[in-house]
Amino acid sequence: MISGVRLSSAMVLTGLVAKMTGAMMKSLLVFLILAVLAITRPACADAAELPVLELRAGEDAPPLAPFIRFTKQHGETETPQLEPLLNGPLENITGPTIHFGPPGSKTAVLLKIRNAGSEQGSWILTTGRGSLKHFRLYEAAGEKLVLLVDGTSSEDARKNLGTYQAFSTELVLDPTQEKLILIEFLSENSTFMPLKINSYGSFFKDRRANIAMVSGVVVGALTLLLLNFLFFSITGFKEFLWLAIAEAFFALNTVHSEGYFTIFFLYDKPLAGVAVEDFFKCGFAGAMVQFGRIFIKTPIYFPKSDIPLKALVLFALAVMLLQPGLAFYPPEFRSILHLSGWLVAIAAALFLPFVGFAAMKRFGFQLWPLFVGWASLALFIIYAAIASMGFFAWLPVNWHLAGPVGLFESVMVTIALGLNLRKIQRDKFVAERNYARSLATQLEISEHAKRLAEEKAFAIETVNSQNALLHASGHDSRQVILALNSAVEALKRKRPSGADIELVEMLQSSSDYLNEIVSTTISGANIAANGSGFVALSSFRAQALVEPLSMMFKAPFADKKLSLDVRVEGEVTLISDRPLLMRALAHLLSNCFKYTDVGGASITLARENECAVITISDSGNGMPADVAASLNSNLMPRIRADESIQGTGSGFGSAKRIIETLQGSIEILSSTPAGTTLRIVLPAAFTAVTAISTEDLQAGLAGWIILDFDRRADFESGLKAHDAEKDRIVALTYDDTTVTRGRLSDLVAMMVVKPACRELLDHPMVQDESKQI
Repeated sequence: MISGVRLSSAMVLTGLVAKMTGAMMKSLLVFLILAVLAITRPACADAAELPVLELRAGEDAPPLAPFIRFTKQHGETETPQLEPLLNGPLENITGPTIHFGPPGSKTAVLLKIRNAGSEQGSWILTTGRGSLKHFRLYEAAGEKLVLLVDGTSSEDARKNLGTYQAFSTELVLDPTQEKLILIEFLSENSTFMPLKINSYGSFFKDRRANIAMVSGVVVGALTLLLLNFLFFSITGFKEFLWLAIAEAFFALNTVHSEGYFTIFFLYDKPLAGVAVEDFFKCGFAGAMVQFGRIFIKTPIYFPKSDIPLKALVLFALAVMLLQPGLAFYPPEFRSILHLSGWLVAIAAALFLPFVGFAAMKRFGFQLWPLFVGWASLALFIIYAAIASMGFFAWLPVNWHLAGPVGLFESVMVTIALGLNLRKIQRDKFVAERNYARSLATQLEISEHAKRLAEEKAFAIETVNSQNALLHASGHDSRQVILALNSAVEALKRKRPSGADIELVEMLQSSSDYLNEIVSTTISGANIAANGSGFVALSSFRAQALVEPLSMMFKAPFADKKLSLDVRVEGEVTLISDRPLLMRALAHLLSNCFKYTDVGGASITLARENECAVITISDSGNGMPADVAASLNSNLMPRIRADESIQGTGSGFGSAKRIIETLQGSIEILSSTPAGTTLRIVLPAAFTAVTAISTEDLQAGLAGWIILDFDRRADFESGLKAHDAEKDRIVALTYDDTTVTRGRLSDLVAMMVVKPACRELLDHPMVQDESKQI
């Protein structure tokens, strides 16, 4: 049995949705409407050819749409005249849905029936509608019309609705008897009217099914209400309370919208029925919106969306507070108030799915039931509104589905709450486990703190000892250099011969080479020890970098029966801080020596795209994958890769700091029990360099101030003139000694060793400052 009052409330929604969304939807639907109007527009029928619907006792009638003829009328709601209707133009219903087009005009519907059986039969004609602005049902008796159902009389309407639940009448026909039924109605919302002729059994079966559906929806809503009250009492979360309130309003609205309140209590109080309807409707919408605000925490996470949501709650509350005085308001204000109630309900239904989708994206997929529940009601309202507007007569409409759809929404929202509680519990468990793990880690760190501090002190002492040893060996080497230079001078004073010239050249070359090694190692040791970011850029051949390292480490490697392979591929000239870079490579080769027992190590230098690529490989024990990853990512949970070997493990870290200071990068390409491979990339590597004057250098480095340190007077005056710009001064000098470095590190930002080259302009260390300026 289809509830007429339920459809009446739904038709109000339809009309208001159509008015609300008309401006927005016209631009989207106008093309489709024009395209299908030719299909959906009722066709004109001949007045003399009213089709006859044949009935048989005990059987339901077939669908009535093909047998119905109708016409639109204008004027007052007076008693119609049968003859003008029959002689005037009538229209057919072309689709399966009995829909008479846009609302607003009085409609007259004609239906001729005949008992085609051999026995007398009784049927019930039901309209499926229970609340219309004007409704009358007539039976033709000759040329006169007999009024059977008068919906304009509150007493007649109460009796008819109390018996049938929608405007209906009993039909009794003898064999071969014919009857002509006329229905005259006016609706301001929708002309959808699901006319049916059923046998008594089918009619009351449908009615019991409708009662069962309403009972199931109400029982389900009340069950969810009690469940959410229980959750609220256990957890204290306010969202459960607001959801329970929304479900209470939904249960009351379902009973009212299906017509039971109107049929039995408010049949003669139409304004009271409207007030109750709007009160329940706004209560449900406002409580559901408030639930969403609290559950999703829109004031915190979606402040822009919270503004319209809060406004909806306040608007709904205002409409509810105005309902008790509905009978005392003027008609215009009552219309505005009723429209406002539908605006609240429709705005909440259409806006909440977007909020649910945003919440699902932000907080996790566990909130999918929230989005699905809210979206189901929104889609149902949109679909029913479009179907009820009458432009698409073939679209079926069943407003009784609003109850199950609303219950589905409540179930989905409750499931979303449960899934969210489950996620909160799981996150709490994970947080507690992580907290326990963190406490264990902190305990382990505290236990190792003292040992690490001792190792740090030992490391500093070791570095200082190594520096002292390097200085001592450097001074000893300088004595050897003096002896060699003395021998060279003595041989030069003698009368040169062929053998003597070769000997002099050999001794002079050895002296120069040894002097270069000593100055580099001592300078690099001091630089590494003081930890300063000061650098001295110079251009040098790759052999001058790697060959001293080969001389330093070949003997220790050979003592351990390890090989050391040093190679330079092609002609490569670097622009960098050679002593500092040499110190970093020495750290890395020292690690290779320490952790390699069989095989050996190799260091290869090549040029790729104006960058120097240094590859260091060994056949040592390697390191765990997590340690290698931590060293590559600057996260060093441990200092040493191998706790079984004594040492601080700070060599890689020191080398990395030096290389990064020189604008380079270092990466552990692989580390397995078969060995480790490192890759160092340094900028500014060329096959050859071109000399540049001081003036051209200054012009190319506009962001720097170039001062020649070898011209002391000019240098001192330049320092005084630029006293406040120390971080922009570059000292240019031939003197690349430790003493000069130490002095200049306190006076200027950078040092460039002469002769300066034009390629220096492309080095990142000088380019970055120029760009900043």
